[in-house]
Parts: sequence; C-alpha cells; structure tokens
Amino acid sequence: MNSYKDILDKKEDFYSLAITYYYNIDQEYIDHISRIVPKSISLLIDHEFIPTPCIEIKLQLHHKEENEGISSYYLYVNEKKEFIDEFLH
Repeated sequence: MNSYKDILDKKEDFYSLAITYYYNIDQEYIDHISRIVPKSISLLIDHEFIPTPCIEIKLQLHHKEENEGISSYYLYVNEKKEFIDEFLH
C-alpha cells in the first residue's frame, strides 16, 4: 500500500480520479449537481464488503438549486489507482 506521504503528495490526482468516475454515473442524476466538493481520502484496512486494503476517496455533491450537500460519492481504488468499487449515498 502507498505510504501516507505518497497519498498526500498525490491527493489532487486521487480527487480528480474520483470526479472522473463520478461523471460516468447516470447523466440524469448528474444534472441536479452544481458542485462537487472533495471531502476526504482514507486508507481502508478492514471492511465488511470492500476488498482491503484500499484507498477510499469521498466527494460531497451539492444540489444545483439549493447549493447544499445532498449526497456523497465514494470511490475505492487499489494502490495502483485501479477501480475496486464505488458507492453513491
């Protein structure tokens, strides 16, 4: 697994990767979003249904009309930034 420093040095790359994956979701849902806010990057060591270890990238999605957080998008990748899973909540 990448060191903490490697992840910190490349955090903008991780957020960009998550945004790219998010835009592959159903366009109808995306049309209601006005802003995507990077929230966190975490190392996942143990998880019930996600293969671990992996990196979790969280984005907060803001509604177009109210401009408030309405949901979150999570992207899970391995140390090579390869897709593992995603979750829209």
